[in-house]
Amino acid sequence: MANFTQAVLLAGVPIENQSLFHRVRFPVGDPAAWILLKSDSAQQSLFLLRDIEMARAKEHVRVDLVACPADFTPEAGLSGDRATATAQAVAELLRRSGVKVVTTDRSLPYIYAWHILQVGIVVEYSPELGVIERRQKDQQELDYLAKAQQVTEEAILMACQRIARATADRSGVLIHDGTPLTSERLRQAISVFLLERGFSNHHDSIVAALPHSADCHDRGTGSLLTGQAVIIDIFPQDMSTHYWGDCTRTVVHGDVPDAVRRMHTAVCAAKTAATAAMRSGVSTDVVHSATKRTLADYGYAFARGAISDEPVMPHGTGHGIGLDVHEPILLDDGGGTLLAREVFTVEPGLYSRNHGGVRVEDMIVVTDHETLNLNRLPEGLDWR
Repeated sequence: MANFTQAVLLAGVPIENQSLFHRVRFPVGDPAAWILLKSDSAQQSLFLLRDIEMARAKEHVRVDLVACPADFTPEAGLSGDRATATAQAVAELLRRSGVKVVTTDRSLPYIYAWHILQVGIVVEYSPELGVIERRQKDQQELDYLAKAQQVTEEAILMACQRIARATADRSGVLIHDGTPLTSERLRQAISVFLLERGFSNHHDSIVAALPHSADCHDRGTGSLLTGQAVIIDIFPQDMSTHYWGDCTRTVVHGDVPDAVRRMHTAVCAAKTAATAAMRSGVSTDVVHSATKRTLADYGYAFARGAISDEPVMPHGTGHGIGLDVHEPILLDDGGGTLLAREVFTVEPGLYSRNHGGVRVEDMIVVTDHETLNLNRLPEGLDWR
């Protein structure tokens, strides 16, 4: 091989390590490594993976060379353990190439670093490696996220309509198909709905009403009641593309309490204000401040982490999304600066022990000018 002095390494299992998957766009469940060898005058990219996957990888992965661990067997041989053998081969490949320093990211399993260090190569950590690339989505990624959000909205619509169109017994418990409608039953229905469309709901959905909705991340349990706000938050992964949807709406069966209506009005106004503040080059502090300022105008406080009797907002305005449901950066104080083609959730909410919770969430694409909202569902509380 040519003599290279430096290298960049991403390694792990692509279906688990999203940084590696993002680089190669090739879903495989065995250990693999992407390597960029560099010198002052040349560079070469390689993808190292199990031999039986090489033919497919050569068709789909954009690299100069696809190889397997056996192609870089060290003098002492390869381990029978796949992860160890892959790490040994990576170290041998780097050694043969003349690499002195390899740069890697936050996701590298230590087994690779250990074997590289054993052959005398320096391992350097880059906190930004791959982060900017994942933050700024290309058109394929934007299309994948739009599809994921569309299916997520279909699930939201089904869930909200099931609540709104249920009947209430004398005690106020909602009845669907002759049986009490519970948070657990509706979550199960959401999971089945998504699975039939090729989506995984392995993090489970939030279907929460009083008393659970006072805590913004409580999944919710028990029977749903008429006249109460129910937060429906669904965040599934498209099993074909690996990209996530994330959408929240709030639904009330029957008459909407005045306190809930006021909370909902404030939350929707805060979402509009935060979205309007989002532009490439804008600080996340500006976006989160727009949320807090709007809620304050309606008489509601921001109280980080609080669970309160009266409505407060305890969390940030939103988060990045893509191959992970929560990606850098946060729409929060000190989160950083927005980039063009970043995709965020915008999800202000108000929660209280006395009135329950209200949250409304959209998926927003940042541009240099006006934002692009990937959501189409209405925001209202009545879903009949």
